[in-house]
Amino acid sequence: MTPMITPATTSNSPSSPGASWCIASPSASPTALQVALDYACGYGGANCLAIQPDGSCYNPNNLRDHASYAFNNYYQKNPIPSSCNFGGTAVTTNTDPSSGTCQYPSTSTSSSVLNTTNSNGATVYGAVPSSPSAPTAASAAKINNMNFMVLTCLVIALLAKHFL
Repeated sequence: MTPMITPATTSNSPSSPGASWCIASPSASPTALQVALDYACGYGGANCLAIQPDGSCYNPNNLRDHASYAFNNYYQKNPIPSSCNFGGTAVTTNTDPSSGTCQYPSTSTSSSVLNTTNSNGATVYGAVPSSPSAPTAASAAKINNMNFMVLTCLVIALLAKHFL
């Protein structure tokens, strides 16, 4: 399970119960963050235009903030807890990391894919199918392949740092 933490940022944003964002873990190493950021903006498909020079989230121009933006962008496209991990370099938070012109979208319990309407027309929050099905072998293989790729990249980056 991905831990929920309050980020150590300079943002004055209040806690938002029911909303969640994915940010860089305060304990992640710069090397691991760079590998995960490269994955998120590359193979992961996050839209990283906002953290490019002249982008609305380029400043503050540091690895941790850029990784947080990319991780959150990926997480919002795949709003399930396991999509905010990035090899242990990311965590979810209910404190909005947005600051100035840089706005981070969030997931919300009021718009969650788990929310539904019952047969009486009432909204049911956090509903799951009455007979949940197990993940397909293809989806499990895709997740395992992604985890393997991230871990392989981390190992290569750490070995390269050690030998260079």
